[in-house]
Amino acid sequence: MSDSRLILHIKGTENQTTELPKNVVRAGIAQGQISRSQLIWSVAHNAWKQVRELPQLLPSQKLAPAPAPRVGTVSLPKRAKIAQGQTGPVPKVVARASKGGTPVAVRPVIHAAPETDLLVGQERGFRFMKWICIILTVLILAAVGVNYLLVDQPLVSRMSQTTYANVPVYAHLGAFVQPDALIIHVPVSSAVTSANLVDFLQVLAHSTPKAPGGGNTFDDVSLTTGWAGHYSFTGYAWKEFGDMADANEEQKQAFLLDQLKDTSGQSLVSSEGALEPAAQQAERDKVWAEFVAYFTQ
Repeated sequence: MSDSRLILHIKGTENQTTELPKNVVRAGIAQGQISRSQLIWSVAHNAWKQVRELPQLLPSQKLAPAPAPRVGTVSLPKRAKIAQGQTGPVPKVVARASKGGTPVAVRPVIHAAPETDLLVGQERGFRFMKWICIILTVLILAAVGVNYLLVDQPLVSRMSQTTYANVPVYAHLGAFVQPDALIIHVPVSSAVTSANLVDFLQVLAHSTPKAPGGGNTFDDVSLTTGWAGHYSFTGYAWKEFGDMADANEEQKQAFLLDQLKDTSGQSLVSSEGALEPAAQQAERDKVWAEFVAYFTQ
């Protein structure tokens, strides 16, 4: 290709390109008939470049306007006016070659500005995230409300009618989505001591409400002084312990030790016969001392 001619990218035409004299292209740019975003093949860069990236084609304020083209004539329409309120860049007006070699005008096409598309996409994304946050908030509030009405409020109400009404206790379903798992929080209080711990736990078990799933008992009941369960009982064992109001303290303590498990469901004392009687008793005493210390210190 001669240095006096340029190749323009004309999307939608038969060959997607057209070749025009350089002085014709400069005249079209100077008169505003060729957009500065028009793609022109740059031999120096071996790539398509926009007019604004090729300063040698841009009109200079110090030079007189380019002379009229000698090779052929270019009939380009005046720049289209954008309707009031319409967004988008100035219509692109480019030239392509007709079958006879004479350049003719290509009808201008108005495209939405990329910046506008980006802003619209960001706004849609923001609205989507906003609705996601709203839905999650509603679900969390609903879970907290259900937990309070079905578990926490009944437990606190029943405990307030006992001699341990001044002991702070509250409960929630396991992870708020496991209706058959209950966690009871018993923050350390001066009202609970090593002397009355067994009696307090028996009253607490008797005050525990039924599982909201429809059964009489929970599958698992965990006790803790903090946020995570520390000791656990099966739901049946916890209910049976709550019904032991007439048993003496020694019987209640023995039952607790026999049923006491860690959070994984593993018994904390060895089964009967697994150890010598003396070793068995030493193990039970150690587990009980740790259990009492956890709730009274």
